[in-house]
Amino acid sequence: MRFRRTLLLVTAVVLTTTGAARGAETPAWHLATSLSAGAMTPDRSLADYRWDTRPTSLFSVQALAVRGRVAGGLRMSRWSTTQGTGLQDVVGDPTVRMTQYDLVGQVRVVDFLGFELWGTVMGGLVGLAYTPDQVVIPGAGPGGDITVDYAPVNETSLGIGLEIKRELARWLAASLVAEQSRFSLDTYHRRGDEIVAERQAFANWSLRLQVSWILDLG
Repeated sequence: MRFRRTLLLVTAVVLTTTGAARGAETPAWHLATSLSAGAMTPDRSLADYRWDTRPTSLFSVQALAVRGRVAGGLRMSRWSTTQGTGLQDVVGDPTVRMTQYDLVGQVRVVDFLGFELWGTVMGGLVGLAYTPDQVVIPGAGPGGDITVDYAPVNETSLGIGLEIKRELARWLAASLVAEQSRFSLDTYHRRGDEIVAERQAFANWSLRLQVSWILDLG
């Protein structure tokens, strides 16, 4: 009987202590606002439509609410490239500017030697806009010049990624972020003597450095 009572007492103390410790270790909410810059590599298949698929600069801003091993929030990213017209009489290639708005969810996978590895999923809207948004083809029509309009394009996007983070201070952290983002476009290309219209998926890769400012929310 004494052994059972002692065992019950020890078990109760351990459970109480563990629960208190867990409660004490439960992290408070905090807000992480981030700026990042790096490189975006467009899908090589876009070269079939005269896009320049060499790596180009990428910038993003982000705000995440973080509690423990999970985080969620919003991000805006921007990058640009050029798309050739293939027309000898047209000087200069239009610039394609892409702006992406994402809902971002993260889970901290592992901690190691002061570094944190986070997995990321994201989904949102990607918008394409051209500058200039018109191209004039001299003498292409029976009545003279033809003007081609480049209308803005908006499509949904999905992505995954990994982030390696290191806290530099209680209020400051730095990260290396690698991600893949996928979206689809309605495309038109020549196949033999025909112009084929189809919907095609593309995957862009990005690598960037990120600096985050951390604000405790209590």
